[in-house]
Amino acid sequence: MSIQLIVASPEPHFCDFVREQLPLTPNSEMVSEHEDIGPNLPVRIQSDLNLHPWAAVLLDISSDRALGLRTLEQMSQSVSGIYVILSDGQCSEEFLLQAMRLGATDFLRQPLKRSEFSEAMARLEQHVQRIHRQGRQIGRMYSFVGVKGGVGTTSVAVNFAALCARQNKSTVLLDLDTDSGDTACQLGIRHPYSLADVVENLEDLDQSMLEGFLARDALGFSVLCAPTDLDKSRMIDEHHLRAVGRFLIEHYDVVIVDGSRALDGLLLSCLELSEFIFLLLTEEFAAVRNAQIYLSSLARAGYGHEVVKVLVNRHEKRGPFHVSLDQVRQTLGAPPFWVFPNSYEDAMQAVHNARPVVIRGRSELGRSFREFARKLGIESPPEAAKGRK
Repeated sequence: MSIQLIVASPEPHFCDFVREQLPLTPNSEMVSEHEDIGPNLPVRIQSDLNLHPWAAVLLDISSDRALGLRTLEQMSQSVSGIYVILSDGQCSEEFLLQAMRLGATDFLRQPLKRSEFSEAMARLEQHVQRIHRQGRQIGRMYSFVGVKGGVGTTSVAVNFAALCARQNKSTVLLDLDTDSGDTACQLGIRHPYSLADVVENLEDLDQSMLEGFLARDALGFSVLCAPTDLDKSRMIDEHHLRAVGRFLIEHYDVVIVDGSRALDGLLLSCLELSEFIFLLLTEEFAAVRNAQIYLSSLARAGYGHEVVKVLVNRHEKRGPFHVSLDQVRQTLGAPPFWVFPNSYEDAMQAVHNARPVVIRGRSELGRSFREFARKLGIESPPEAAKGRK
C-alpha cells in the first residue's frame, strides 16, 4: 500500500528533509508541495485530495503558530477524516492537546529527526492499511458524561448502544469508570478481560486480538469493560486512552463512552475524539450546579454548544423539589438537547433484568430513547422500522 504525502511548509529546508527521507520508506511519495499555509490552503489541499484521496498532510506551523493552528482547524472542518501530521518546535502537553482538538492526527517535533520521521511514516502506513482493509470511513464516538453520581449515565449509554446495534452498526461500548464500572453489571456481563488488557497489549493490538478482549451482548454490540483491579486501573493514562480511542473508531461504526467520572485526563482523551459530548444531569439543584461547572470547564477546553449537548434525565413535569426545565435553560444558557422522562419503575426493572429498556416496545422511556437516537440520525423512523419488521 503506497504512502502519499502532501507537504505544506514555507521553509525550504523542511521540504528538503522530507524529500531526502521519504524514499527510505518503501512505496512512499510526495504528491504535492505548498509554500503558503494561509487560509487558502484547505481549498488547495481539497483539490490535491480529489486526485490523491488517500494522501496525508504534513503541516509545518513553526513560522507562524497561530496562523498554522487556524489553518489546521479550517482544514479539518472542510475535509472530513483528513490525516494531518503537525510539525512545530513547541511540544508541551497543553499545546499537543490543543492541536489534537483542532484536528491533528500525529505530531513531529522540530528540528526534524530521521528516526522520528520514520516512526511517523510507519504510523501513517498502518493507518492507510487499516482504512483500505475496512473499506469504509472512520467511525463516530459519542461520549456520555454524568455531572454527578446517580444521574443515569450508564443506563443512557447502554440503551444508546443497543439502538445503534439494532441499526446494524458495528458498535462498541467503552466503560471508562475505572473505579467501579457499572456497565458490565447493568448488562449481566462477567468477562475476564478489560480495558487494562487492551492497554497492556497496545503495541501488538489488532482486530482479532481486540475482539478477544471484548464482551459481546446478545443485542449485537460489544463492551470493553472497566478493570476490576484498581492497581491496573491506576496504570492507564490519557496517552493509552487516546490510542485505544483511535483504534476503536478505526474499526467500529460507533464507539460509545460511558464517562461516569470526573473531567480528568482519561475522559478528556476520549472527548477529543468525540463527535458529540452528552452532558447528563437530573433536575436536582446539585446536578444543575455541577452542570454549570462542567460546561464552563469544557468551554475553557474548547468545547462549545455545537459539540456539548445537555441531556436531562428523569424529568418530572411537577417536581416541587426540582429545578424546572426553564430554570435549567436559564442557568446553563441553552435549552436541553433532549429530556428523558422519569420512568423509574421501567428503568429499575431493566437494571434488575440486566436488559436495556429499549427492548420493551411499550415503555415510555424506551420510546424516548428511540426518539433521541432518531434525532441523531441513528434510529430509523417508525415507518421504516415497521417495514423492516
